[in-house]
Amino acid sequence: MKTALPLIPLLEPIRPQMKQVDGVLHQLLTRAEEPLRSMLGRSLGGGKRLRPALVILIGQVFDVPLEPFHRLAAAVDMLHAATLVHDDLVDESPLRRGRETLHTTWSVGATVLAGDYLLGESTALVAELGHPRVLEIFACILRTMCAGEIEHLLSTKQTPESREEYYRRIEAKTASMFAATTEMAAVLAGAEEPQIAALGCFGREIGMAFQIVDDVLDFIGDEARLGKPAGSDLRQGLVTLPVLYYLEQGKDLTPINAVLSGRQDRREKDVQVAIEAVVASGAIESALTEARAYARRGQEALTLLPDNTPRRMLHELAKYMVERRS
Repeated sequence: MKTALPLIPLLEPIRPQMKQVDGVLHQLLTRAEEPLRSMLGRSLGGGKRLRPALVILIGQVFDVPLEPFHRLAAAVDMLHAATLVHDDLVDESPLRRGRETLHTTWSVGATVLAGDYLLGESTALVAELGHPRVLEIFACILRTMCAGEIEHLLSTKQTPESREEYYRRIEAKTASMFAATTEMAAVLAGAEEPQIAALGCFGREIGMAFQIVDDVLDFIGDEARLGKPAGSDLRQGLVTLPVLYYLEQGKDLTPINAVLSGRQDRREKDVQVAIEAVVASGAIESALTEARAYARRGQEALTLLPDNTPRRMLHELAKYMVERRS
């Protein structure tokens, strides 16, 4: 963490504030002993930094002192990093953002504890804000995400999930954290209750859009920009929205079934055939249309906020969620 973490161009106006967030993270990491310090610094590096940026922008929308928001943004960033450490271990993912994942270097036990360390630090940051409602929201999001992952991991279903199951899964996995992030920031800013609800809605809607686009990019994204192989979800037997649209068309199920059957001897060939079938079917555009609808609903929720530059940046950030290519 010697240099500022990367930002998408849209967020350049808040770079000075994000550097303050970097400072909080750096201060916390210096307390850790090696090799934990270096490995955690690597876990916090990279990424789009969307969740911390949301915290800063919401603070700016309400024109309040931003020092507490730097700490909340750092807490959210650490929470997200912790979930990635645990997710990569559970999914046995070898790469994250083009780099080896922590569990490929450390033992399973050490990796779990590293993620737990990040969770502990993030929780402490939120507690130090001295705002019980913010801490309550933070605790709720931990419970929601863990329960969702456990339910998914312990599922014994042999058939692809339904649309409703898919939406419930991505809300627990992704959208709930976006919603909690925006809601915590709104509460910390002293927003009125309708505005808190509106920002919670904004976070949920853009979170749903974000995950759907992530699932689309698994089929059409550039591997170098994604930092992981195309078809990673399929390799894990994960049925996402593009696959569901493909299945609903009643087309030849052989390409998808060949992958989901788990046969190792043909898996790589089957994955490529399945990707090509889904892309050619029009399922990608159907999924993107749905993501755009979520983003628009998120933008509509912002009308209850003061009309200023930070609000307009939030509006553009919702648009970015469905236009991004990595």
